[in-house]
Amino acid sequence: MTPNLLIVGAPRSGTTFLFSMMGKHPAIFAPAVKEPHFHLADRWPLNGPEGGEFTRPLADYLQGRRRSVWGGLLTEPNDYAALYQDGADAPWRMEATPNYFAEGGWMAQRLKERLGADIRIVIALRDPVERAYSHHRLFQSLGWENLPFADAMAAAPERREKGWAPTWDYPRYSQYAGPLAQWQSVFGDRVKVVSFDDLTWQPRAVIEDIQHWLGLDPCFDPNAAQRNGAPPGTAKDLADAERAIVANGRLDLAKERAAVAAASADRFAPPLVTVGMPVLNGEKTVEAALESLSAQTYANLRIVVCDNDSDDGTCAIVSRMAARDQRITLQKFNTRADIQTSYKRALDTATGSYFMFAPCDDSWEPGFIAAAVRRMQLDPGISVCCGRIELVRDDETTFLSNGVQDISGAPDKRWRAALMQTVDASRLYGLLRVSALADLIPDVAPEGWDHYSAAKLALRGDVAALDTIAMKRHQTPDEHYRKHIMKQERTFLRQVFYLRHVRRLFIDDPAFNTASIGARLTLWGYVLQYSYLPLMEHKRLYKRFSKFGRLLGRMGQKVPF
Repeated sequence: MTPNLLIVGAPRSGTTFLFSMMGKHPAIFAPAVKEPHFHLADRWPLNGPEGGEFTRPLADYLQGRRRSVWGGLLTEPNDYAALYQDGADAPWRMEATPNYFAEGGWMAQRLKERLGADIRIVIALRDPVERAYSHHRLFQSLGWENLPFADAMAAAPERREKGWAPTWDYPRYSQYAGPLAQWQSVFGDRVKVVSFDDLTWQPRAVIEDIQHWLGLDPCFDPNAAQRNGAPPGTAKDLADAERAIVANGRLDLAKERAAVAAASADRFAPPLVTVGMPVLNGEKTVEAALESLSAQTYANLRIVVCDNDSDDGTCAIVSRMAARDQRITLQKFNTRADIQTSYKRALDTATGSYFMFAPCDDSWEPGFIAAAVRRMQLDPGISVCCGRIELVRDDETTFLSNGVQDISGAPDKRWRAALMQTVDASRLYGLLRVSALADLIPDVAPEGWDHYSAAKLALRGDVAALDTIAMKRHQTPDEHYRKHIMKQERTFLRQVFYLRHVRRLFIDDPAFNTASIGARLTLWGYVLQYSYLPLMEHKRLYKRFSKFGRLLGRMGQKVPF
C-alpha cells in the first residue's frame, strides 16, 4: 500500500499545518510518520548536524518505542508500505515530505512511476525571503545552525561537498518557478498550488477548497491544527535577510514572488480589522499610538480615530498621519461625552470581521494583530483573543495584567469566570469578533461598566490568551477611581458596595442567566472581591470582604444551577 496524496513542499510554507488539518478528514489517512523522505533515500546524505535527528527517532518508531515521529530517512520499501497498511480502505492516503519539491522534474517523474499517474500533488509557496529566513531560524532553534544567515548561505557549497543534506542550501528551496513548472508538466491539473498567506489568513476556506478538489465533503477541525514554528523575525531581520539574498545572487526575487502571487486567490483575502481609537486631548501620546498601529505586520487594517471634541493639537496630528497612511481616518465629534459614550463611538466604527479598541495612550507590539487574527481564524468559537498586557504606572514602573487568561466551556461558566477574573477589564483590549459586539457597552455607565462588557464577550464565546506581550497601556492609579467613588457615593455602605450598580447591569440584561444560585453567588462575590477601593484605609476589613468575595465567586462558578 502506498500514498496517493502528497504534500511535496515547499519547506517552511505550512506543510505541517496542511498535514495535520487534512489528516482529520475521515476520507484521508495520515500515517504516523509525516516526512519519510523515502523517495529521496538514495540521494540524501546525512553528514550534517541533522543526521542523528533523521535516523534515531525513526529507528525508535520502527522498533516500536514511539507511536509517531515527524519523519526521517526511511530506506526500506517494506517499512514505507507498512506506514499505509492501516489506511488500505481510505480513498486518500497522505505523505508530506516538503523536501521533494525542490528536486523538480526528476522527482515528479519518479513519483509518477512509483505511485501512479493519478496521484494528487499539493504544493504550498511562501514569500521566498520569509521562507529562507524561517528555514534558517528553525535550524538555529534546533541547535543545528551556528552561522548568521548571510554566512550560512555562503557556506552552502562547502557544506554540500562535505556531504551535508541539500536542506542546508536555504536559497535552493525558495526557487519556485522552475520546479513548479516541472511538477505541472508531469502531473498537470493533478497539482494544487496554495499560498502560505492564504493558508494563514483563511485556513478554513483553503482547507475546504483542497478537500473539494479531492471530491470530498468539507471537514475542518481547528483542534487538529499543528505548526512547525520557528521563532519569528522582526521587520528589520527580514529586510537584512532580503539584502543578503540579493547579494548572494541566487534568487530572482521578482520571478519567485510572481509564482507566489499566482498561487494566491482573491477569495482568500485577509479579513478586515477595524481599530477604533477614542481620544480626548491626546496630543502627547496619539502619534506614538498610531505609529504602533501603522507598524503592525498585519496590513488589512482600518484605523478610525474618534476625537471627543479635543481642544489641543490632537486632530492636527491625526490629520497629518492620515495623509501618510490611508488606513487612518479621523472622525471628529463636536460634543464632548463621557468615556463610556466615547467607547461607544469607537465601537460604532466596526466593520469587517474583527475590531479592536486602541486608546490613544497605549502602544502595541507589531506582531499582535497578526497573531490574534491567525488564532481566531482557526476557531470561530473564540470571541476575543488577548495578548499579555504590560501596565505602566505613573512612575514608569511596569507590571503584567492578571486579567488575561484562557476561558472556555459553557456560556454561563465563561461569563462567571470572566467576571471573577476581570481585574482591569483587559479583555476589552484584545482582538474582538465583530459578531460578538452587539450591545457590548451598556446605556448607563456606573464605575466598573467595562467589567460587564468584558464578561459579555466571554458569554458570547471563548477567550483565548496568547503568551506574548501585546501592548503597553497606562494604568490609572487606584486613588483616581477611589476619589470618583467617594464623590459619587455618600455613605460608607454605599461606597463599599459601589459595584452593586454593575451587578444590576447583569440582572437587567436578559442575555445573562442570573436567576440561578450560582449566578447570584458569583455576582455578590464580584461585588465583595473588588470592594478594595473604598476600603483602602481599612485594610483588615477589605481583606475579610475580599476573601469572602473570592469564596462566593468560587462557589458560584461550581454551582451549576
